[in-house]
Parts: sequence; structure tokens; C-alpha cells
Amino acid sequence: MNSDWLLLEELFEQGDPAFVTRLREHLDADRLGSFAAKWFNDRRREARRLLFEYLDLPLNAPRHEALVKRLFKLAEKAGDDEVMGRFVVLFDRSVRRVCRRRYHYDWRTRQRWHEDKLRVPPDTTIPRNLGKAGHPRTGERIPIKGSAGDGSAAHRFANRRLFSVHTRNYLRRRAWRYFRQLGKDNPDRYVKAAVSFLKCYTDEDTLDGLALLDNWGLMHVLFHHSPIIVARPHGWFVAEDRRLADLAPAPIYAEAWRKAPELLIELLKKARCRPVRLWALKLIEQDHSGFLSRLPIHELIALLSHEDSEVATAAAEALHSASGLDQLSVADWLKLLKTSKPETLDLLCELLTRHLDPGSLTFEQAVPLACSRPLPVARLGLQFLRSKSPRSDHECALLLSLTEAEADAVRPELVKWARQALSQAPGFQANWVLEYLDSRHEDVRREGWSWFMEEPRARNDVDIWKKLLESPYDDVRIRLVVHLEKQGTKRRGDWLENGPLDGELICFLWSAVLLNVHRGNRCKPGVVGQIVRRLSRRAEEARLLLPILAAGLRSLRGPEWRAALAGVVQLLEQVPHLEAEIRAVFPELNLATESAAESK
Repeated sequence: MNSDWLLLEELFEQGDPAFVTRLREHLDADRLGSFAAKWFNDRRREARRLLFEYLDLPLNAPRHEALVKRLFKLAEKAGDDEVMGRFVVLFDRSVRRVCRRRYHYDWRTRQRWHEDKLRVPPDTTIPRNLGKAGHPRTGERIPIKGSAGDGSAAHRFANRRLFSVHTRNYLRRRAWRYFRQLGKDNPDRYVKAAVSFLKCYTDEDTLDGLALLDNWGLMHVLFHHSPIIVARPHGWFVAEDRRLADLAPAPIYAEAWRKAPELLIELLKKARCRPVRLWALKLIEQDHSGFLSRLPIHELIALLSHEDSEVATAAAEALHSASGLDQLSVADWLKLLKTSKPETLDLLCELLTRHLDPGSLTFEQAVPLACSRPLPVARLGLQFLRSKSPRSDHECALLLSLTEAEADAVRPELVKWARQALSQAPGFQANWVLEYLDSRHEDVRREGWSWFMEEPRARNDVDIWKKLLESPYDDVRIRLVVHLEKQGTKRRGDWLENGPLDGELICFLWSAVLLNVHRGNRCKPGVVGQIVRRLSRRAEEARLLLPILAAGLRSLRGPEWRAALAGVVQLLEQVPHLEAEIRAVFPELNLATESAAESK
């Protein structure tokens, strides 16, 4: 044990972070109590840091009652506001109640009813005699294995605390009494001290309404004069016929808080507990209207990226009346849009439209805005792009990236505008239409097909047609088939039957449409007709096209099957020398019988 303590003192002198962990494992209450004065009176920065780390941990280190109580009394006697604030938080966390329902029955009236009671669960106290016992023969004090700071003990005492429930309630009241008296004697000092320990609370301390009520000191600071809650020696309770949701800021020493709006701003920035941030925000709105908008512009901008959406939204609203917005550069505004919370984007985009000239943005800056996922930012990007027109190949390439815009509601309008701008660009390229038709978004492909049909420079380009025949998208294939059918019917530049299109690519298109079991049912009979017409002109492609025709003949759908059968008969009539190849591909057909039936 002496060697363990010597190691602890060495770690303490060195300011080693491992000191606090090793100290919590130590079980000698006498030595721990004696060490309190040395630790508290050591004014080195390292000793102070270790003390705060120790007080930030739960009150569940066995046999540490003496150390905690002596540190508390020393801080109270010395008037150490910072350490006493840590004790307020520590003792607030030491008591957690649960709601228990009790059922009652009156045998005389035979009535049943129940009532809800708030109480601390039993067995939440660590036994004081834990850790040491006398040897049964010699009486020597020896440690009990498995009860100290090893892993099993840490797990065992995770939900237990030092001191009895009554003592913990007393310590909570006594810690708060220190600050209550401080507020009477020196309000300014009280506010600064309260801000210091309010920043130590976390969201874990206020997981629900009951957990919020269990923070004795916190509730006094924030809601001491509230009629919604009632203070009793063993905790806070909601007043009769009141709701906790109606709780509003009602701090003790409210006049002192009114004189320190800058400290409320500090809570907005650094408090780790949401109820504390909301309390500070409501006090600012209530007692210091317009104070947020008078903050330096860089502080307001920093609040826009705050993790709490309420704080970020309040900062965004304050920007409307803030000065210095005209001094922000384009880069500053774009950085704001990237780092701000989604809830503030509407307000920011409105401000940006008001204070920023669209001409000051380049294509490199406006296009990424339009491609953004947040809807307000995408609309803003489109608004800026409408005032521009591409002048170089690089700018045209940037506009083509709008086909990957992430905002579904804005993308159709974006690609339609980009299509018009690209069509009027001096160096138009037919391949730009392919960027639309190869997009992964169906609405972009739909716009791309309209562009393709209305743009002669792309529609009459054979290379574009050849590339489209390899499209992986069903909607593009079906549109191609329908368009080729119309071409064949009108006999204008009949590329399908006797044109420059590659036969293998056309076969790939027909195969993809006929074998698609989900889409294209209405145009599949037309595909069969296209195959027959091409074979009537190009019989040498029979080995390539007849297997595709066979897929239609073996379909379970009536229209496709009937069209394929009629096509086979038509081929026999128009190209008789293909009979042998047709018999080989369609062995299931009795062609002689069908021919006889046709003659009759």
C-alpha cells in the first residue's frame, strides 16, 4: 500500500493524467482524507487541472467520502467559486429519481386507483465498509479482492454513489447555499461564477424533464422564481395543475443577469447543455432585444455553424439588422453557405441575394451552388446562373455538370436552362446532348431527348445515333425504337432498313427492348416489325436477327407472339430463300401446314 501511495504522489507531482484514475482506485480512506489539504492548496496549474478532472467524474469511487468532504469544506471556507461550482454540478448528478406507480384498493367501496411517486431507487449507495476487513486470526487490515478499482468494481458501482440519499440531498442544498449567499453579497461575482459552472452541465444531465428537475442547483439558477415548479428538501416538483413544458426563464438575481448580456452570449457559445443555451437565448430576447445583431460580424457568423439549431437560427435572424454585411467577400458568403445549419439556409440565401451582386460570381462559384443538395442553395445558384451565358469551352463543361445536380425539385429547371444556354453557345458540340441522355437521372434524360429531337445538329449526327444504340437506360431505348418506327413509316431518311446505322448496334437495341420484362410492352410489336423490314432489305443479317425474332415468338404475351408469328410468315413470302434458316431457328413451327392454311 505504501508503494502504491508513493507512486500516486509521484504522478501528482508530475501532473500525469493517469493520476486521477489511479487515485480513484485507492481505498485507504485515511490517507485520502489527509491528502485533501495538500491537493487543494497546491496552486499549480497541473494540480488544479487534476482536481477538476476528479470532480467531473461520477461520485462512485469507493472509500472516497473523506476526500470529497474535506475538499468541499476547504473550497467553501476559502471562497473558491470555481471549485464550489464543480461541486454543485457533481452533487446535482449524484441524485436521480424515477417515477413509480403505486396502486391502491379500498375494500369498503371496492374502488381502485393509483398515484405516481418520484423516488430515488433503493441500493444506490456504495457501502462505506467496502474495501478492507480484518484478518480472521491476526486482525490485520487487508484489502478485499474484487472490491477496489478493477474492472469488475467499476462495473459494479456504475449506478451507485457515495453517501446516503439524505446526505447527497443535504450536500446539494449546501453547495447551492454558498452561491445563494454569494448572489446576495456580490451579484456580479455570482453571475460570473454561475456562468462558469453552467458550462459544465451536459445534455446527459438533462435527458428528460425528470432529469432536469433533479439538478437542484441548475434549477435554482435558471428557474428559481418560476411558478411552474416547487422546491422541497428532497428535490424539485412540478406545481399542481402546471406543466413542465410551460417553464420559462425566471432566474434568481435576475437584475444581475440583466447587467451581463455578454455572459449570456458566452453561454450561447460554450454551454454543452441545451436547456442552458435556450434559457440564455430567451433571456437575451427578453431583456436585451437587438443585442445579438450588435455583435461583431465574425461572432455572428461563428454562431451560424453552432450545433444547436435554435442558436444558429437566432444568429441568422440577427444578421438581417447587423452591420458590416457589405464588407463580406464572395468567398466569405460561400463559406457561410457551406458551414451553416440547414435551418438557416433560407435566411442566408435571402441575405446573399440582397447584398451580393450576381455578376461578382464566376461560373466556378455559381455552378457548385446550383448542384448543391439543399433546396435554397440550389435555387440561389440557378438565380445567379440566369444572368450569365457561357463564353468558353470550360464554362460549357461546367454547365454540363448541372446534369448531376442533387436537388430534385430544381434539377429539371436547371437542365432546361443549361440546354438553352448550350444551344446558343458559339462552339456547340453534338456530344453535349449525349451528356444529358447518359445521365443517371430520368428527368435529365427526358430533357435530353427533347433536346435531341429539336436540335438538327445532334439529330442528324450518325455518331450520336450509334452511341445512343448502346444506351443502358430503358427509357432511352424505348424512345429510340418509337422514333425509328416513325422514320420507317414516313420513309424519310430510313436509317433503320437501309441506312448507315451499324447492324449489330441495332440488334443490341432490339434485343434489349424485347427481353425487358418490365417496360416497353407497347413498342415490342413495333420492334418485331422493324426486324422484319430490315431482313427484307438485308437478308445477309438473318443469322443475327432471326434469334431476336425468336425471342418475340416465344413470349408469353399475346401481342408480341402474334406480331412475331405474322413477321415470320411475311418473311417467307418476301424472302423465300430464307426458309431453311427460318426452319432452323423456329423448329417448333409447321411451316408447310401454315403455308397450306394460308393458301386456303
